[in-house]
Amino acid sequence: MIIQKVINNNVVSTFDSNNHEVILMGKGIGFRKKAGEKLDKTKIEKIFTQNQKSNNSFVQEVLAIIQEFYEIIFNVDSSSYKRFVTHLEYLEELITNHKNQDLEAQLEDFDFYERNQKKYPEAYICSQRIVEHIEQHYNYKLSIDEKMYLIIYVERLSMDAIINN
Repeated sequence: MIIQKVINNNVVSTFDSNNHEVILMGKGIGFRKKAGEKLDKTKIEKIFTQNQKSNNSFVQEVLAIIQEFYEIIFNVDSSSYKRFVTHLEYLEELITNHKNQDLEAQLEDFDFYERNQKKYPEAYICSQRIVEHIEQHYNYKLSIDEKMYLIIYVERLSMDAIINN
């Protein structure tokens, strides 16, 4: 298997034998790797195929970051999951079109953003990983609003998921 995209040190995307995109997780699977390099199959711990609800690569990358952080399986029938996927599809459209929100409106929401950071510290850390991924792989700086929404959506999604123990 050839790596298509390194999402982070522990998550990469590639294509399976049926040419369907899959997200692979494993300790160090993406460490010092680049797209086009051969994948070390011995490092694969989990394989996530794209579910039928969303065949979108951007959405799958973000969901993989959350799954790795919380070690959860999503309840794809939950309203939290469906709302988050819809939000991510909208966010991808903003990123693709390089549309940023009004700076003045963002400043008004900064206090709300800070409160959510403190109220949901784990969701904040996870959402920061998503923000870093977007900035690094899509060269797009998220607004305060988008960062705030990510915290809230990640918190709701994690509360509604099935914990992997």
